[in-house]
Amino acid sequence: GTEPAADDRLEGEESARMVREALTALPPDQAEVLRLAFFEDKSQSTIATALGVPLGTVKSRMRLAFAKLRGVVESSGDRS
Repeated sequence: GTEPAADDRLEGEESARMVREALTALPPDQAEVLRLAFFEDKSQSTIATALGVPLGTVKSRMRLAFAKLRGVVESSGDRS
């Protein structure tokens, strides 16, 4: 059946929308690494090279961004 694919796509669009929303709440440096990783599918080492920062910096920004994202996602889930 073709139904599950539509569901998957909807879920993907939903999570992409939530990530975009969360990106606006993040500091620019964190938003940038997350955007490159999530929407442009870049590896952490590629991002580090592109931004001219150490890999450890990219990793810590990702960690901080994901922690904040989780908070945004969880709080948006509480509204129902």
